Amino acid sequence: MVDGKDRELLGEIPSPGRADSINERIERLRREIVKGESVYTPVELSTLERQLEEYEHLQDMLQYR
Repeated sequence: MVDGKDRELLGEIPSPGRADSINERIERLRREIVKGESVYTPVELSTLERQLEEYEHLQDMLQYR
């Protein structure tokens, strides 16, 4: 992450062997989104925001079933 981007979240590099829990992934996405356009392009931010929405929806589905 020389440029401060989380390339794994952007799908540019493979994920390591251990996967994040849903809560961990949501927190990682939020941390990266806060960095904003000083680190990410608008398209990359949109990708991260879409992922965040999907993980939050999944969390809600699992929590309230």
